[in-house]
Amino acid sequence: MLRELVQARVNLRETVTALRALTPTGTPDTGLPQAAARVLEEALGAVARVDAATCAVMRERRLRS
Repeated sequence: MLRELVQARVNLRETVTALRALTPTGTPDTGLPQAAARVLEEALGAVARVDAATCAVMRERRLRS
């Protein structure tokens, strides 16, 4: 399960990096249509959730060892 979380985290970060490259300043609220900015914000939220889940799994594994 940890392997899948780490892979999902990597994929999400790559997606966010690619989306940010589309903006002239690298910020999600400028240079993009509203729908694209919303997608970028949702992707950033997904990254944060996967990061939190990965940390939780790692903490749980550490407690078991």
